Amino acid sequence: MGYRVGQQCFNNLEQAHDYLLSQLSPTVTQDGKIIRPVKNGKNWYLENQQINLSFPQCDITEQIQLGALTAAPIIGLFTLIFGIRMIRKLIESMTSVGNGDD
Repeated sequence: MGYRVGQQCFNNLEQAHDYLLSQLSPTVTQDGKIIRPVKNGKNWYLENQQINLSFPQCDITEQIQLGALTAAPIIGLFTLIFGIRMIRKLIESMTSVGNGDD
């Protein structure tokens, strides 16, 4: 099992935290202090308090299977269109009479 962040599925909790928290922009308070999450070792901290987020679980193999299931018809359609165009060009080249320079 992995952890889902948006549409991404990560192997472990540390990778999920890294992905999400590294994208956060720093915040400046009214007195000019910059507040941002900081990674120390394997844990993330915000103003000396450890950040513990919870993520929904996901299955990486299931996500790959769904991607393949979605991509297969699209790839098949493009292959069919390409094949039809190549056959059409072949037939047109076989039936052409020439360009008059004979």
